Amino acid sequence: MEKKGKQTEESSALFTHQLVTLADLEKFKEQILTEIRRLLAGGGAKHSKQWLKSREVRKLLDVSPGKLHAMRVSRQLSFMRIGGVIYYERADIDRMFEKFKTTAIK
Repeated sequence: MEKKGKQTEESSALFTHQLVTLADLEKFKEQILTEIRRLLAGGGAKHSKQWLKSREVRKLLDVSPGKLHAMRVSRQLSFMRIGGVIYYERADIDRMFEKFKTTAIK
């Protein structure tokens, strides 16, 4: 039994003396494109974290610490303070983007 598993492993490995056919490349291309599509489809709808720290929000919005503070003071962006750490909810950031988004003329 162990010998059969080793033969399967060897037959699936690519050796330097083997050729890669056009069909192999097409199959590989389809696998890569399928994986990219899966990642892109999941990336827009699902975010990895619900709560972000100030540093992460500044990087996401590309704003300075002072601008982020001004956004909190003017109530453009909701936040929660726990101890000395300020957290922002990802959904609030998304809503802020929608609020300030302009409509394109068609």
